[in-house]
Amino acid sequence: MADTQEQLKTWQDFKQQGIDGEFKLDHDIGNAMASRCETLLLSLDEMLQAAQNLEHLSGYGGLPSALQLQQKFQQKAVGGADHDPDDNAVSRIKKHIEIVTTMREAYLAAIGQLQNVDQSNSQQMNEQAEQTS
Repeated sequence: MADTQEQLKTWQDFKQQGIDGEFKLDHDIGNAMASRCETLLLSLDEMLQAAQNLEHLSGYGGLPSALQLQQKFQQKAVGGADHDPDDNAVSRIKKHIEIVTTMREAYLAAIGQLQNVDQSNSQQMNEQAEQTS
């Protein structure tokens, strides 16, 4: 996990540099890279859903060794291990989603569009809150 923490920190630094005007990109390139991040986020979300569906496996039979194997696979998907509760696919995919989201925000900050995206997201959340009220 240390590697993903370093990656996240790097992209957080790029995002801040973009906000501060120290990291700049051509508008078209920044938009293209942010768009690619959106595509990657959709793929990661699909992977997350698939991994979460592995929480309850079946078909391993009743032998103690088969049940142990079933438990190990379920833990690798969602449960983690005793030494590291984040040692599972769901946690790792969520961490990558966080990294790619920060990458997208860094690219948008580098082209001066981060504030527009934040305002749009805020407006969408407000509209959704009003619909559920």
